[in-house]
Amino acid sequence: MPVWTGVIQGAAMNTSVLAHLAERFKVPHPETLVTEALCFVLNRHPAARAAMVALLSSDAVPQEVRGRVEFSSEVAGADGGGGRVDIAGRAGSRTWMSIEGKFGAPLTDKQPVAYLRALEVGGSTLLVCPAPRIPDLRAALAARTAAAGLSVAGEPWRAEPSGVEWLALGGGRRMGITAWPRLLAVLGDAAPGGRELESDLYQLGGIITKFEDELVGWTAQELTAGGVGGTFAKALHTTRVLCRIVGAELEAPYAPRWHAPGKNAVLPSTELWDWYGQEFCGAWSGLSVCMEPTSYWGLEGCRSPLRVGFRTAAAQLSHDRLYQVYLAMHRAADRLLDRHQPDLPALPATDRADRDATWWLLPFPLRPTIAGAEAAADLRATVQMLLAPLRDEVARTGSARCAPGGVVPQQGAEVPVPTD
Repeated sequence: MPVWTGVIQGAAMNTSVLAHLAERFKVPHPETLVTEALCFVLNRHPAARAAMVALLSSDAVPQEVRGRVEFSSEVAGADGGGGRVDIAGRAGSRTWMSIEGKFGAPLTDKQPVAYLRALEVGGSTLLVCPAPRIPDLRAALAARTAAAGLSVAGEPWRAEPSGVEWLALGGGRRMGITAWPRLLAVLGDAAPGGRELESDLYQLGGIITKFEDELVGWTAQELTAGGVGGTFAKALHTTRVLCRIVGAELEAPYAPRWHAPGKNAVLPSTELWDWYGQEFCGAWSGLSVCMEPTSYWGLEGCRSPLRVGFRTAAAQLSHDRLYQVYLAMHRAADRLLDRHQPDLPALPATDRADRDATWWLLPFPLRPTIAGAEAAADLRATVQMLLAPLRDEVARTGSARCAPGGVVPQQGAEVPVPTD
């Protein structure tokens, strides 16, 4: 496996030098930093440049033009006006392709219409963004091009094996959208075993991983109303980030996944039903982070798409003590929910689980209207507050740390280092 893929596939945050510097100096515009790094890779490595040209070239781009395309960053006037395109691919003074990078920033007034009109006939624009944003951005891009008369309303996007989805436009032009990891995979496949390219992609992948973990904001209505499409993707992304934060706090591996209900379970069920998230190992008594779209989010009384709690069959603490921990966490969550959602119609305090229930769950308080680093910091502070009763109880009983795989080490035994 190429060395760069370990960063982008998600084991650890900020593992590359450039990602560390971006965090240390609080880069204000992540899109500019990442697209500048991407442009550097394209210009330094002929194989990466050729792969990008091939990816962005429609059949209408002449072969002799493809060999002359050069990539430049922050190109003034390449949008046909006074704005700047993140990366423009030009042969001479003619723009045949452009790349626009996104993390949390919204589309500007010029995007994508001005960029598309600046292209030569047969040219392409590619927007690259975090995967959870693709459904919303895809719809917005199609709506804007249709309103400008550049595409037909309802025209389907067509996916390629590369992971890019393309929308056909007038004049032989096209507009694409893809996720950052998919684009890096295309470049990484261009020169397998090339150490310099792998090293540069590793650095770029580290920055992307950092900014891909930036959180997209929620509205108060989204938190309680259930979700499909972009809102559902947002919930999955938030769950992943929450699992990563909880894992870091507990020094446990990061491994969220889908969990199916038991084969004999029926609705209504006393257990979680088709949930996404992670259960943490032994010493943490089955602490779980979960998003359950089928039988919770959007139903009456729901105050958050995410929940945390305990699977009681996995408890290592005594049930009496763990239930007191759960009640303390529940009280803290209710206080935060009241503080975060003052504009919603009055909602009752969320019900506490019965002591003999299979799961003891509480809604995870998400603060609406914030995004990015502010949202991540708020999420981390909430995790620390909610976990405090559990950590105090684990420390009191002497279960200092749990090992990967749910095994609690014996006193004095060395804890294996997580490898994922």
